[in-house]
This record gives sequence, C-alpha cells and structure tokens, in this order.
Amino acid sequence: MSNDKINKKREKDQRRQERKKQKKRSKQIQLVRTYSIYVIAIVLIGYGLFSVVSGPQIGPMGSTHEHLDILVYINGEALDLNQSRYAMKSGYGHIHGGEGDIMHLHAINIPLNWFMESLDLAITEDSINVHGIEYSSNDDDVFLIFVNGENIIDTEYMLMDEDKILIYYGSASDEDIANALSLVPDRAEEVNASPNKGD
Repeated sequence: MSNDKINKKREKDQRRQERKKQKKRSKQIQLVRTYSIYVIAIVLIGYGLFSVVSGPQIGPMGSTHEHLDILVYINGEALDLNQSRYAMKSGYGHIHGGEGDIMHLHAINIPLNWFMESLDLAITEDSINVHGIEYSSNDDDVFLIFVNGENIIDTEYMLMDEDKILIYYGSASDEDIANALSLVPDRAEEVNASPNKGD
C-alpha cells in the first residue's frame, strides 16, 4: 500500500474516532442535562412539600373576620397606633385609622410577628424595632410579649379572635408590667358583637 493510501486510511480512522468521541460526549452532556432537570424538579417538589407541611400558611383573604385587642407599650407610654402610618397596611390583617387598639384579621393563621411587621414594628423574642429604633432587653429594661395576660416568647404565635396582646418594653418592675397589662384594651368582644363587626 502506498503512503497516500495509508495516510488517507489513518485520517479516515481518526475522523471516525473523533465523531465517536463527539457522539459519546454529546450523549454524556444530554444525560447530565436530563439528570439536572430531574434533580431540580425533585428539589422544587421537596421545597413545596416542606412549605406545606412545615406550618400553617396565612389563609386566603376573607377566611375569617376576627378582632383582637392590642397595646404596644414603650418606656411607660402607649404607642399611638391611631396614626395613619399604621392604618390599613394589609388586607389580611390591619388596624383601622382611629381604632389603634383593635386588630382586624381577615385571614386565618396570621402570626403575631407577621402582623407586627406589617405595621413596620418588627419584633423578635427580645426586641421591637420602632421606626428604626431598636428596643432590646438589657440589664435595665425588658422586652416582653403577653397574650391574654400570659408572657410568651413565641413571636410566631397564631393570633386568635378576642386575644388581648401586650407588646411591652420598659422597666422590669412587676408593678410597671402589671400596670401595662391593666391598660390593654377590652373592646374586641364589643366590636365582634356589633352588626358589621367593626368593618
């Protein structure tokens, strides 16, 4: 065989091997893409299931119509929730202008921290942020949350009809705390009994 024929045959074999390699590489890439799609789908489904199972989500608007009493008490003074900056911040749960002592809920499963965040009053287990000023428990003052007179630490407490909520920051004195508790309004039951339930 001549050198030309040998070279042509060698080149032909090399091209065939290159095509084989490219085909194999292409199949590998396709396989990786397919597995990636499956993995992404599984992760998304898992996340969706986790979200559903991990706890109650805020219900649809109109799934309830409840009222609660609220007092935010900072350093011996009630925060004036009658101001327009707090009124009607969300359709799920809100305060009406001029009725800063009543929380209106129009959806089930609303956690306290979500409601407070909707008023731009973010809370944690040991602090409240009021317009950029953070009030945190320290050696002299305490941050406490009371629901129906009981101190709680669960900021994700699910609000319930006619709850009495006190968000307190100030002196750790039992007398001062008792005084603040006595100031929590008692109007939710009355609003619920009104013909239009306060709306």
